Amino acid sequence: MSSTGVALSVNLTRKELEEIIATSSYKIPSTVFELRYIKLNIMVNENRGEIWIYAGRERDYILLPGVFCSCKDFILRTVINKTSKYCKHQLGVYIAISRKKYVELNVKLEEAYVIMQEILDKGFSISLRRMIAK
Repeated sequence: MSSTGVALSVNLTRKELEEIIATSSYKIPSTVFELRYIKLNIMVNENRGEIWIYAGRERDYILLPGVFCSCKDFILRTVINKTSKYCKHQLGVYIAISRKKYVELNVKLEEAYVIMQEILDKGFSISLRRMIAK
């Protein structure tokens, strides 16, 4: 553990998030019911990978549940300052998964790349919005 806060461990973070979900000791964010969590099933030949997106009102974020979120809060509080093990988007995606409150899209690798590049460059993916609207 660092002198400034919590120790970073993917396994401990996942375990803590799973325990929170199992005990129902959380407030359900409205974003879960608004279906703002998007599971991208990335198809590469016969193989499938997945990545999650939080499609916010003003910004979108890339998520790897229990591992990473591209939001500033995660970067600052979890990665740099080590004062928190996860951000609200990480908790939200675990809740969305447990309650099956998310949108699922099958995309090609090239489409996933465009979506992630738009999020990283502009903070928002218009390509993702077009796919959801179809």
